[in-house]
Amino acid sequence: MQFLLNKKVPFKEIIPEDYIDIHSHLIPGIDDGVKTIYQSAYILEQFEKFGIKKVITTPHIMQDVWPNSSHTITNGLKELKEVLPPLGITKIELQASAEYMMDDLFYKRIKNNDILPLHKDFILVEMSTFSPPMNLSEILFEIKLAGYIPILAHPERYSFYQNDLKKYDKLKESGFLFQLNLLSLSGYYGEQIKSFGKKLIDLGYIDFTGSDIHNYHQLETLEKGFDSKMAKKITSLMKNNAIFS
Repeated sequence: MQFLLNKKVPFKEIIPEDYIDIHSHLIPGIDDGVKTIYQSAYILEQFEKFGIKKVITTPHIMQDVWPNSSHTITNGLKELKEVLPPLGITKIELQASAEYMMDDLFYKRIKNNDILPLHKDFILVEMSTFSPPMNLSEILFEIKLAGYIPILAHPERYSFYQNDLKKYDKLKESGFLFQLNLLSLSGYYGEQIKSFGKKLIDLGYIDFTGSDIHNYHQLETLEKGFDSKMAKKITSLMKNNAIFS
């Protein structure tokens, strides 16, 4: 693998062996992700060709917007998995969890233990990109009480924390792990988020990575790859996802 200065390294060249993607939106029609089962299948086929071992797809669960349940997600997963073998997609392993917005609905679900873990005791959670939840400490208490370990999705996208990293220190100290979107490092969300994502990596805040892929356009962006100066760091981070096997 060559990492030449100022040259983009294609995505497939930086993926470590047996990589597990822990953040995506590939169950059709239940959130802002893929719309059809064949769009899902195409993206999974490409992921399989890239050498990705497993995808744990994570539909949104968000009060009043996408109030998905464990039932709707597991049903959607079953339908998708039935389509893959006839299409020749047999090597990639597919599972489902959820990306939980830390809102009132999540608070109720966590208290009722109606949760689809990402793996073992890990759950993927997110905040609004406009502001953190007012009752964040209370929500974290309930997460811990239920025995879960929260992984905060895409911390690089929360602009309200960009100038106050002490807030991130507090989150880490309180028990959050951080998952960075690979799309952020591609510049998909803009240069500011790309730069902040790099900063979080360099300062050691990031624990895991995920594609957060929703559609073909994002797949094309991912395929183009990343700046060569970042490529080795990204590969090293991606290896951390092996714990989800």
